[in-house]
Amino acid sequence: MTTAPAPFSLFASTLPTRLHVGRAVVASPRWRRMVVRAKIREIFMLTLSSTMTEGKIVSWTVAEGDRVNKGDVVVVVESDKADMDVETFHDGIVAAVLVAVGESAPVGAPIALLAESEEDVQAALAKA
Repeated sequence: MTTAPAPFSLFASTLPTRLHVGRAVVASPRWRRMVVRAKIREIFMLTLSSTMTEGKIVSWTVAEGDRVNKGDVVVVVESDKADMDVETFHDGIVAAVLVAVGESAPVGAPIALLAESEEDVQAALAKA
């Protein structure tokens, strides 16, 4: 006993991105580039080894009010294995140091605030 094949149908959601369906043209939406602009960013404790759960601040290589560029070393962190330099991911002004030298912070916790401009430093200090 054989069964009849299932009826074939196409829905607009299963069609390729540009096909004529009736009189309308089905087209995929254009992707727009989304730019996120943050005025205040966090410098956070990075995972420097696979077993690291917290890091201790050995020294800050910058002070509050210093201007930094992406890739600048801002802090030296002692992990469970070694002391390592931590770089910033963004340009800005170091607005507030949240974790002092000698103190520890868990991985992912903010250790400093980075303001985009001089005007944003006060807002960052209020957030600290």
